[in-house]
Amino acid sequence: MESFTWAKASTNQPDTNKVAVLLPGSGYPVEGPVLFWVGEMLGSLGWHVQAVRWTPDDSPGAAPHEFAANAAEQAFAASPEADQRLIVAKSFSTLCIPWAEEADIPGIWLTPLLTDDRVRSTIGTSSKDDLFIGGSLDKLWDGGRKSESAGMFFEVPGADHSLQIPNDWRASQKAQAEVFARVEAFAAGLS
Repeated sequence: MESFTWAKASTNQPDTNKVAVLLPGSGYPVEGPVLFWVGEMLGSLGWHVQAVRWTPDDSPGAAPHEFAANAAEQAFAASPEADQRLIVAKSFSTLCIPWAEEADIPGIWLTPLLTDDRVRSTIGTSSKDDLFIGGSLDKLWDGGRKSESAGMFFEVPGADHSLQIPNDWRASQKAQAEVFARVEAFAAGLS
């Protein structure tokens, strides 16, 4: 795993230090369209954005939750001190949800693995208002767990695990614009 600075915090707000960590999916890098634009957005909103990239030697082995949590911890450790922290994770990296709950770090969870028992049980008992975004055609989204009381759930109709509408790039672009609007509103609402 390697961590690198995606965007430096703006100097317009020297009294507030905000750090966001971008975590990729197993096959969806931070340069993928959804994470790329979220990283750009957070940078423009004054966040220091620290991104993670998997390396060929990385392997979660038998402890994928701990592997994802370790990636988040290392990225925060490589970042400046922060008054406000945020995790933006895609797919595989959402396995760090239990760690984020313990650390009390808000999250934007893109296509979270809601079929994972530890993730599901953590969300079910959470008191944080995280943002969960998934596609209605994503088998790992599991219907968005609409019955959960914790957090905000947004389901993209007709979208797959990449938050794309199969065989329709225009509809995909429109759907992702709605995803970005929700991410922006969530990030702007953090205090």
